[in-house]
Amino acid sequence: MKVTLENPPWYEAETTTSARAGIELLDGVWREAALEFHAIRELRQQNGGPEPKGVQKFLNKAIEGRFSEAGWEGSEGRFRRDDTWIRVTFRHQMSLGSDFLDALWLSKKESVSQCLILAAPLEFLRIITPNDAGALVSFEKVMQKVALLNGIYEVPIILGSLSPHSAVARSIFDGLIGSRPRG
Repeated sequence: MKVTLENPPWYEAETTTSARAGIELLDGVWREAALEFHAIRELRQQNGGPEPKGVQKFLNKAIEGRFSEAGWEGSEGRFRRDDTWIRVTFRHQMSLGSDFLDALWLSKKESVSQCLILAAPLEFLRIITPNDAGALVSFEKVMQKVALLNGIYEVPIILGSLSPHSAVARSIFDGLIGSRPRG
């Protein structure tokens, strides 16, 4: 996945070395997750089993595997190395406040000098999980929260928008944007 970074109004700093390394780990994650989703979907269609509803769990698995292999501490989309914390979120929008609270805690109590919150824009979430896209944390919702926090929250945080970067075959892409089972 590609990450486009944006600083909030209160924090102007370059990314740490660890933050840059963490962002690099996301390169190719979209392709890896999409291929696994497609393979499992095809297998279950052939065997009459329930199809996966979204790519979300495959993304989470690929992301966690890469961060773990690279020596980062953490799981479930929260990773730390040295003085850098990265949150990659595909969770319900109700969790967004806790992500900002985690960043506050880590920067004030745990010697973290830079936090990143990375989320997909709604348009990409509709491909990842069409049934739940509107209920998840989107980059747009992150930016709305930042606007509300401006002037009262001065945590060293950088925000990132995730987008699919690695190409997938047309047949796989068609399956990703096609109809998916509900319920």
